[in-house]
Amino acid sequence: MTNFKEILRLHYGGFSQRAIASSLSCSRDAVALCIKRAKERGLKLPVAEETTNEDLRTLLYNSQEGIRDPGYMLPDFAYVVEELKKPHVTNGLLWTEYLVQCKSTGLKPYSISQFNALVRDYSERQNIVLRQDHRPGEVLELDWSGSAILLCDRLTDETIPCHLFVAAFPFSNYFYAEAFSTMKMLAWVTGVVHALEFFEGVPLILRPDNLRTAVLKPDKYEPDLNTAMIELAQHYKTVVVPARTKAPRDKNVVEGSVGYASRQIIAAVRNQKFFSLGEMNQCIWDYMDQLNASDFKKKEGSRLALFREQEQTELLPLPIKPFQLFDRITATVAPDYHIEFDYRFYSLSPNRIKSEVQVKASADTVYIYYKDKLEAVHPRLPVKGQKSTLPEHIPEKHRDYLLWSADHFLSQARRIGPATEQMIRNVLASREYEVQSFRSCVGILRIAKRYSAECLEAACKQGLESGFHSYKAVNAIAKTLKDVVIPVGESASGMDVDEQALGDLYCVHETGGSR
Repeated sequence: MTNFKEILRLHYGGFSQRAIASSLSCSRDAVALCIKRAKERGLKLPVAEETTNEDLRTLLYNSQEGIRDPGYMLPDFAYVVEELKKPHVTNGLLWTEYLVQCKSTGLKPYSISQFNALVRDYSERQNIVLRQDHRPGEVLELDWSGSAILLCDRLTDETIPCHLFVAAFPFSNYFYAEAFSTMKMLAWVTGVVHALEFFEGVPLILRPDNLRTAVLKPDKYEPDLNTAMIELAQHYKTVVVPARTKAPRDKNVVEGSVGYASRQIIAAVRNQKFFSLGEMNQCIWDYMDQLNASDFKKKEGSRLALFREQEQTELLPLPIKPFQLFDRITATVAPDYHIEFDYRFYSLSPNRIKSEVQVKASADTVYIYYKDKLEAVHPRLPVKGQKSTLPEHIPEKHRDYLLWSADHFLSQARRIGPATEQMIRNVLASREYEVQSFRSCVGILRIAKRYSAECLEAACKQGLESGFHSYKAVNAIAKTLKDVVIPVGESASGMDVDEQALGDLYCVHETGGSR
């Protein structure tokens, strides 16, 4: 109960309302109201020693002592407070009904502002604090637990602390809990999405604490929300209203649910060993279902029953698809026409080299934008160091290099002649792994550019007859035949378009011009 006597004593002593509120651990509004009522009643200060705190409460707040004009009708405060808990019921509606009652009794009504003030006074006296007028399905409160559940690594036997994400409805106290190995943005958003799927609906308001994964810059009046939370709210057609900073009283339910989950769930599994998050969460959900279905201690029913009977029907419908979190960075296209994101590499048109692009990535897809225009879409790579290169992004002189394979080399050799094709087959089979012979194949085929396709075919034929199958042997034979074999029906270069491209390719490879 508020210490009215001490408030008035300190006020008479010249202390500020802020100092009095801080000293007595009460709200400044309560201090201001007490002083205001004392002035209205003409109470003389200092208060007499024999006056008790209860006497002061009766004098300052009890409307039955003739302080108020008996010609005015007092509202039925207990009825008003209970009605405010119901969905869609407002102070204005109840005041309108109160006016009808006043007209029927012949008593004068209070104005709506005085009506609301009287209801607040009643709530403070009863220590109700109006429960923030919790209405079914209106607010879902979100938070992390401070305590952790340990996850074991089978190989190293090391433990990883996992924290509980908890979402709770203030009206029914019905809650959802899930463990995550980190408390980063992905885990936070995943927890919110899974909670909404569990509740099978969306509340009007999401109320997180002022943690970094939800609020970039806390502020009493206009907090800066994280981009992910803004997009999540837009996707589910709800709104995010963070709890007030410092010690808010408007987020006590979820903090109570967090403590409840911590005591009941974390303590219950303290001696169990979990080797996967799936195993851990299945155990958590079993306990969660039991706790939600268990009866209240101080009132009838359970969290589950109250949620299903009065709250679930008030929730907004879920969208067809769940929300996907997008990671975002700004990157510069490297000289190899790739950008780096999350230690993976994704291609872009070579025209964008040295340009700054925006990267937006979901769990399975990477989108690359240049000046708000979508330039490329890649599947998100699972392993660090991997590279995703789209064929349309490969420059012409690099394409053959990236397409190196046994079939590619045999196709090029087949255009020159059967001996060259057989020589390439022998070279490919000469190593334990085909890829080890690719450079030799490129070198042999490049002889067609240096001399002529006929010279290469003749050199390969002679090499096969002698049992040779290496670049050095074929190249040495070709040198002796270059002046003997004369190209027929070809240009002086002795090459077709594909051979020319292959020659350019090899030059690029030799000079290190490609990765």
